[in-house]
Amino acid sequence: MENIQSYDILIIAWFFVLGAVIGSFLNVVVFRLPQGMSLILPGSHCPACNHRIRWFDNIPIASWLALGGRCRDCRAAISARYLVVEAVTAGMFALLGAAEFTFRGINLPVREIYETGNAGFPSRNYSELYTILLYHLLLLCTLLAAAWIEIDRQKPPRRLFVPALAIGVIAPLVWPYLRPMPAWLALPDWTSRVLDCTAGLAAGGLLGYIAWRIQGIKSPGGITWGLLCVGVFLGWQAVCGVAFVISLLALLAAALGKRRKQAGAWPFSLWLYTVTLGWILAWSVIVDLI
Repeated sequence: MENIQSYDILIIAWFFVLGAVIGSFLNVVVFRLPQGMSLILPGSHCPACNHRIRWFDNIPIASWLALGGRCRDCRAAISARYLVVEAVTAGMFALLGAAEFTFRGINLPVREIYETGNAGFPSRNYSELYTILLYHLLLLCTLLAAAWIEIDRQKPPRRLFVPALAIGVIAPLVWPYLRPMPAWLALPDWTSRVLDCTAGLAAGGLLGYIAWRIQGIKSPGGITWGLLCVGVFLGWQAVCGVAFVISLLALLAAALGKRRKQAGAWPFSLWLYTVTLGWILAWSVIVDLI
């Protein structure tokens, strides 16, 4: 990492800006999707005075700071949540972009590929690294949106997770390198691809079901669908590890005597997002330790 170049800094800065833009869209998703509203129409407007937001007042992070968190027209307060979501998403894009693209997947374990009985450890090219990065960012953006919906004390709708689940199932069948950890070693290529998907679905689904029953709610919530997504995207090993860490955090919170009302400010979906991000960033280290 000491050999970082000026163009690497520019690439990371570009990821930061891109993340801020995506974060702005996630704010729309968090506000509109639980209410069944369109994500496109109407355009961005102030909920207090309904005045359409000008383009220069809709620049992620910068506009909120410039306006002091208030509408230009009616001076109504704009929730700091918008700034936080944009900043967190921007930071996530920059951090993951640095690890998985700038530093050529330094955080990723290397997947063994077996062809005609010979094991190989292929080096990833930039095209593969960029695809892996986008793949992981889709998962993390979905989990982050679900977390903020629950912070707003609403239930993440199932359709939030459908696009991610569809891509999580189909994409690795075409590009198996998207899952760095195979479900089982020394299997033929296509058998390994199918088993990766099946094992991830089964583990994520089972853990999600257990979380649902423990919560005692009528229908599956964000943690249930989120664990299913993690299993599909990262594999059975990762979702089991993530669920284990979340369980430890829950036990720690209980041991510290946190009441249920206080814990509501930190929903399990937010724990799931945080632990999943940490798992991806430390994936190669975790595999080496295990």
